[in-house]
Amino acid sequence: MPRKKTGSGSAAGQPLMRDRIKEVATTLLITHGYNGTSFRDIATRLDITTTNIHYHFGNKQSLVDEVVREYVDAAVAKHRKIWLDPALSLTDKLKRVAEYNHSRYKRFNRTGHGGKSWSLIGRLRLESEVLSDAGRAELDRFTSSIHEAIQTAVEQAAAAGELRPDTPREDLAFLLINIVNSSSVFTQGAGGFDRLELFFDAFSRVMLSAYAARPAAVRKAPARKKAPPRK
Repeated sequence: MPRKKTGSGSAAGQPLMRDRIKEVATTLLITHGYNGTSFRDIATRLDITTTNIHYHFGNKQSLVDEVVREYVDAAVAKHRKIWLDPALSLTDKLKRVAEYNHSRYKRFNRTGHGGKSWSLIGRLRLESEVLSDAGRAELDRFTSSIHEAIQTAVEQAAAAGELRPDTPREDLAFLLINIVNSSSVFTQGAGGFDRLELFFDAFSRVMLSAYAARPAAVRKAPARKKAPPRK
């Protein structure tokens, strides 16, 4: 009788185990960083052997490279969906980004407060020297891709009449990309996510409002001359 294919070593089980390994690795890398994550930690979480992980990924660097690449792919896709949406104002786009970040923040700060790391990109930037060239290139790809999307969003806002003609659009895009890149930093310490939300709100009130296009003055119909009184 043919042997049944079961477990992580089967053709059906291998993709599932690969995904489970990457999912656990992502969580551990966000929480503990590159140096604080080992194959043994992952294997313990999944109740498998480290040999199983080596079978699927070879070494730690290969696993991290794949995890980072897929994480960046997902993050870039989400940001582009927000920033390139022509139906949203620039202020609304910033709010949507804050909401997206908040959903990721709550996965690692379940009470809604606290300063635990929640972004793989933000966490690994602190250890970029131990990443491979491919890993560092992926972190750079996130920055360049988001910068491009934000520049397009600013141009869309200007073309739609949302911003004044004299708006320094390149400077505005530069500030926005730095807010996005620094989001995880703002949540560190006692302030938690509230601190990041306050910063986003302050930016909208100060910068975006400062360059918001003024509504066109409503033209008043000329006053009708009163007829001279009859004698």
